Amino acid sequence: MERREAVIKISWILKSTFLAPTILTALQSCQDQVLNTRDLLVLSDEQDNLIKAIADNILPRTSSPSASDVKVDLFMDLLLQDVFEEEVKQNFLQGLSEFDKDCESNTGSRFVELNESEQYTYLEKIDKEIMEQEYDELVPFYYTFKHLTITIYFTTEQGVKQNLNYMPIPGPYVGEVDLKPDDRIIIGNRM
Repeated sequence: MERREAVIKISWILKSTFLAPTILTALQSCQDQVLNTRDLLVLSDEQDNLIKAIADNILPRTSSPSASDVKVDLFMDLLLQDVFEEEVKQNFLQGLSEFDKDCESNTGSRFVELNESEQYTYLEKIDKEIMEQEYDELVPFYYTFKHLTITIYFTTEQGVKQNLNYMPIPGPYVGEVDLKPDDRIIIGNRM
């Protein structure tokens, strides 16, 4: 690993240590409300369908549930209602709208109207353009959306149980562990 790559990875780790506890606490406190919520609080049905389509392309159904299976869209709706400030909420909704307009101008169809392979191809192009860059302050909508989707997914019971080996009781320190192809990432109480 080159020094520059190591510095970049360390900066991401440091950023996540400051933001993760706040977001995780908010997400965990919202979990019961999401399970009992059937109506959308902030999002329209159209916006909800767009969120499901984008999130399911980021985390599709495989041997584990998809993003919409674990209700990532309802978590986002609840976060928009109860957690995010008004300005952040409006920026998110505007970003969602602009994402759909950009898709329509580039492909001739709105994102939800594209078939699965077209959606995947479009998101793959967007992902390469946006996720490979580093941002200081102004972060593109898709960048925020992808990180939020992944964070919500891995705070759900199904996301953790299906994808991670969760060990709530810390054991002895083992500095080097072999990872076999079928193994999952092992996490403890701190993510």
